[in-house]
Amino acid sequence: MNLFIFSNDLRTQDNKALYEASLDQDGLVALFIIDKEKNKDHGDSLAKLKLKLLGLEKIKDSLISLNISLKILYSEKISDEPRDILNFCRSNGIKKIFLNSEYPFNEKQRNKNLEEICLQHHISYREFNSQLIDPDNIKNNSGLPFKVFTPYSKKMRSLITPDILSETPAPIKQKNRILYQDEIPQFQDAYDQELNFSFDDFPLTESSAIQKLDDFIDSSIQNYKELRDIPSLSATSNLSSSFAIGLISSKQAINHVLGSLPDENGTGQFTWITEIIWREFYKYITYHFSHVSKGKCFNPKYDHILWREDEESFINWCEGKTGIPIIDAAMRQLNERKWMHNRLRMITAMFLSKNLLVDWRKGERYFMENLIDGDFCSNNGGWQWSASTGVDASPYFRIFNPITQSEKFDPDGKFIKNFVPELVECPSNEIHNPSKEIRSSLNYPEMIVDLKSSRLRAIDAFKSIK
Repeated sequence: MNLFIFSNDLRTQDNKALYEASLDQDGLVALFIIDKEKNKDHGDSLAKLKLKLLGLEKIKDSLISLNISLKILYSEKISDEPRDILNFCRSNGIKKIFLNSEYPFNEKQRNKNLEEICLQHHISYREFNSQLIDPDNIKNNSGLPFKVFTPYSKKMRSLITPDILSETPAPIKQKNRILYQDEIPQFQDAYDQELNFSFDDFPLTESSAIQKLDDFIDSSIQNYKELRDIPSLSATSNLSSSFAIGLISSKQAINHVLGSLPDENGTGQFTWITEIIWREFYKYITYHFSHVSKGKCFNPKYDHILWREDEESFINWCEGKTGIPIIDAAMRQLNERKWMHNRLRMITAMFLSKNLLVDWRKGERYFMENLIDGDFCSNNGGWQWSASTGVDASPYFRIFNPITQSEKFDPDGKFIKNFVPELVECPSNEIHNPSKEIRSSLNYPEMIVDLKSSRLRAIDAFKSIK
């Protein structure tokens, strides 16, 4: 009997490991691991964890129709998972294990340990690349991993052939279902937490994710380049949560776009596909440079920055009470919707790491603990870009002015007023930086930091690192 282990790949289509596990008709079990300590350590948000359980509930019917048994395994922590998986295999006559690769350090180490245990106990172990292209197969002219996005992106696009984009078929229906199906546990039983949150805006199945993508291609993708940075508009695909839990793959996404539109530079679809390649790039960086999984800066010299210990300012940032309307609106969007517009992620991250000079890792953690689409690689990469410590980092002296950003991307204050009700009555010509009198009359706080002097402080802190 064969075992497939789910990770962030909750789909039956274009799932290489699941397909390969289905080929020899020896009976197939799909395993989902609930590991509360791992999720706590990694900072996965309750919203993302519940989304995965809801997605698992939906995929269960597809597995039943394929005669694939779905089982739930509880584990205490990630270092226990190899032994727990082994015990499951021995109890159920499993002879072969199939899974897709994960690239953060702990997951890579878990899979390495699992492979060693399988070898010791004569269980076949097969791990499959889960990216567009295996990270080991993309190197620069010196045979080394890329560290800069643009040449990586050019190389990636040159390698994206019809063969590379060929999707893996759905798994083959098994002759018999070997084990009974486990019930999907209620969220509060699985994670000892409760979460009252509407998932109406987020796909729960692979088919609904594909439909959402097709709707985006039909209605918005050609305007994506021009409109994607305006947070008051619904001008993005809103599929980040589907990518995060694997309802849809990069191959599927690119294939659906190219099935309708050419990948021509300067177009909205070209820009959107580039964003998919950014996702691939951040996983690629995590794979090749494991220190970014260990709380380290990609650029080691910035491990020596003296960050400010300012818990009060950090809490104000978290709660959206900084006195800077666009920052407060963005953080309140995150706290209420468990999602934040990508332009705002950059603005808020740069404000925390530069103007407040608070360690970017605190913000990275806060995002992961709240985002429904939290993906370690993308989140870490985005934070390090904003903090000027990572790959392709914004130069440390280039610091977004949140007021200028607000004027540019939310000119009428529509987004701000949607999330900062105190400012609903604020005149449009003052919405980005209300006067002292208006702040007082609307009970809206003063800025917690002076933007000009804090910018110079950040530049000095980075400049001091040799």
